[in-house]
Amino acid sequence: MIQHDRNFDDLAIRFARNIYGSAKGEVRLAIVWQHLLQTLPQLSSGKRLRILDAGCGLGQMGLRLAELGHELVLSDLSEKMVAESRALFAEKLPDVDVRFIHGSVQELNEKELGQFDLVLFHAVLEWLAEPKQTLEKLLGVIRQGGDLSLMFYNRDALVFRNLIRGNWRKAESDDLQGEEGGLTPYHPLCLEEVQGWLEACGFETLSRAGVRVIYDYMDRKMREERAVEEVVRIELKYAQHEPYLHMGRYLHLIAQKRES
Repeated sequence: MIQHDRNFDDLAIRFARNIYGSAKGEVRLAIVWQHLLQTLPQLSSGKRLRILDAGCGLGQMGLRLAELGHELVLSDLSEKMVAESRALFAEKLPDVDVRFIHGSVQELNEKELGQFDLVLFHAVLEWLAEPKQTLEKLLGVIRQGGDLSLMFYNRDALVFRNLIRGNWRKAESDDLQGEEGGLTPYHPLCLEEVQGWLEACGFETLSRAGVRVIYDYMDRKMREERAVEEVVRIELKYAQHEPYLHMGRYLHLIAQKRES
């Protein structure tokens, strides 16, 4: 049984080079960014929003939002990730006032931080010891009418990937949980399950998208031959459409907290 949330201090440099600095990282960032701008036009309306990036990683998404003029709070469990985010902002936006927090998601609370117009929670949920309970607590810092941008590792895509690779025993065993401290997500999640959690907490799903619905199924040679811009174009075409969105390595949900 998983006892602790995954801390990526040991992998910060590897993430920077092999994930965020790779084509698959560029594709992921591009899909999520375009989905956000399309679904939440207020992000580019000129109005300053208060935004929390819970599990900010290396800070790329926060940087883009800060460039649009928004107020940012960035947090991460990994001290090294927070340091990388600080360095990115110091280089790109040295005059912008951004708050950085080194700590767990569970420590983020309304009393200390206030409420937010938008909370980003990207590629964190699947690495938590208690994903449902932690998500429910985090939702408390979103104001009524505010929004959640949630991206998580797609269990259905993981099953399918094992099937097409011939790992039928693993796929049929339903044992897809990673080991503590490893590189396989602790809790790959299904779309319907997570949407149910959000609904129970008073959130309405505004839009859904699959992230890397095509790229992860291309063979290596084809990936190397295709320009990232070309991949992003075709990914965007299919990311929000059935049945393709369900094939994404990640799923991206944008949900709004209902007014009471």
